[in-house]
Amino acid sequence: MKTKNDKKYRILASLITLIITIICAILTVILPIETTSVKIIGSIAAVFAISAAAWKFPLYFYISALVFDFFAAILGSVINLYKSIGFYDRFVHYLSGILLAQAGILIAEYMFNKHGIKQAAGIKLAFAFFFSSACAGFWEIYEFTADTLLKIDMQGGNSNTMGDIVSGTLGALTYTVIGIIIKRSKNKNKSF
Repeated sequence: MKTKNDKKYRILASLITLIITIICAILTVILPIETTSVKIIGSIAAVFAISAAAWKFPLYFYISALVFDFFAAILGSVINLYKSIGFYDRFVHYLSGILLAQAGILIAEYMFNKHGIKQAAGIKLAFAFFFSSACAGFWEIYEFTADTLLKIDMQGGNSNTMGDIVSGTLGALTYTVIGIIIKRSKNKNKSF
């Protein structure tokens, strides 16, 4: 259940992200940063989409999703770091793998609670890994579809697509391994 402060923090975080997007859009006019109006509009729309999609999630996840948007849409598309820093796309896909694995954990916990099932950390971590990995694949299907229908170049070829999927899956794997280490650490501390 969200408190009044929780809602205020969400709205404030979304407004800050929106203001940063607008400032970055203005910077592209002042500085020689190559971007397009579609990227700027898409970045602004992303703030609203993420705010709506993550509204019912815990506050820490909501903030994490907006931070991800900062790296992906604002810095990546508006400031155009995807074009100016070679590994930046892989970095963002890696971050998405971590964020989506966290979403997977939250979804699994919700389902366990809803159905009154005892929560098993191993099952939640497995679900988080596979959920995140599947999302990486679905994102690439979305990019392929957009490229095909709109005649744009989001994917940049087969090796880029596979590299993006691998990066997202490595992010999910990182989250899962850290989750396993934390779980084992907690279990060892219980025996003392």
